[in-house]
Amino acid sequence: MRKSDLGLLLLRVGSGGVLAVHGAPKLFGGTGKVPPPWLEKLAGPNYKQSWEQGGPENFGAALAKMGIPNPKVGAQLSGIAELGGGIGIALGAATPLASAVVTANMAVAIRKAHWKMGLYGQGGFEFPLVMALAFVAIGISGPGSISVDRLFGRA
Repeated sequence: MRKSDLGLLLLRVGSGGVLAVHGAPKLFGGTGKVPPPWLEKLAGPNYKQSWEQGGPENFGAALAKMGIPNPKVGAQLSGIAELGGGIGIALGAATPLASAVVTANMAVAIRKAHWKMGLYGQGGFEFPLVMALAFVAIGISGPGSISVDRLFGRA
C-alpha cells in the first residue's frame, strides 16, 4: 500500500461520511422526526434540529423558494445524492459515478443556495466548494487501493 492510498482513504471516508450525514435528514427527517440516537450523538446537538427541519416536504419547500423546478423531486434527488453518493465515496464504490453526482449536487447548492452570501461566513459557499473540490479530486485520482472498486477490479 502506498501513502497516497491511505491519503485517499482518509479523504474519501471524511468527505463522503460528512456528506452522507448531511444528506440523511433530507431523506428521513421532517416535522416530529428525530435521528437515530447513535447518529445524533455522532453529529452533535444541532443535528436534531436539522432532522426536524429536513425531509422531502420541508426541503422541497425551501427549494421551491429558490426557484428549483419540481422541488419535491429535487429534494429527494439531492438527499439521495448526498446520502448515497457520500456512502459510495466513503466506501470507494462506483467512485466515478458517485463523484460526478455529488459534485453536480454541490454545484447546484453553491449556485442556488449559497452564491448570494459569497464565499465566507454563515450561508456562504465555502463548505460546498471544498466538498466539491474533494469529490473532483477523488474522481480524477480514483479511490485508491483500499476501496470496494479495487476489491472488484474496477479501480
